[in-house]
Amino acid sequence: MKITFRLNHRWTLVLAVMALLSFSACQNKDTIKVRTDEPPAFNDKNDSLSWVLGFSAAQNISGLGVDINREILIKAICTTLDSKEQPFTKEQTITMLMELEKEAYMKQAQDESTKLKETQEREAAYFANLIKDNPNVKKHEKGFYYEVLKEGSGKQGGPGLVAVFDYKGFFTNGQIIDQTYGNRPPITHVINESIFPGLYEGLCMMKAGSTYRFYFPSELAFGARGSDNIPPFTTIIYEVEVHDVYE
Repeated sequence: MKITFRLNHRWTLVLAVMALLSFSACQNKDTIKVRTDEPPAFNDKNDSLSWVLGFSAAQNISGLGVDINREILIKAICTTLDSKEQPFTKEQTITMLMELEKEAYMKQAQDESTKLKETQEREAAYFANLIKDNPNVKKHEKGFYYEVLKEGSGKQGGPGLVAVFDYKGFFTNGQIIDQTYGNRPPITHVINESIFPGLYEGLCMMKAGSTYRFYFPSELAFGARGSDNIPPFTTIIYEVEVHDVYE
């Protein structure tokens, strides 16, 4: 029985890539074992691409938190490539994959909920000490904290306006995340929701000529996903200097 059906994008990628990764194992009909104790030889672009796709698929499968039987996995791929009889019907296969996807989603949601609670407790203590140690720090109604280092007298930012500004980002331990100073020209950006929530609100309250230091809880910064160089659930500090605001 040959089964053909559509899966969602994630499963299509995982299964197709595992087929590529295991294809060489299918060439030997007497064994389904794949040697992992020796580095492969990359003879051409397709070999390199096969490795990269295999790496991506393995990460997806590892993220599911399922104890995979590698031999059965590879045998399933070989059986399918050889158009042999399948032990499960189309409906059974789809049902099992949907259940697995649901379980993975629920586990991820639970893990994120637990991590968020831990982060909120840590941030509550951090911000309490921050206000205690620095009376110039104020809490904004949206939930972030800020300190006015210099108050400007120019046009105030607002939704849809353009802000020209420099910034320096820190972790709470003082380590610099990123900055424009000495690296690139000031940012020219429309104040809209394409920037993270805390910075959006911060730019809306600043006038041209101002310099503020913002303390953003993770929920108003990069949240549970993080960013390129910012881990998930990270409290960040931004020092922002607005040079100009215009329509």
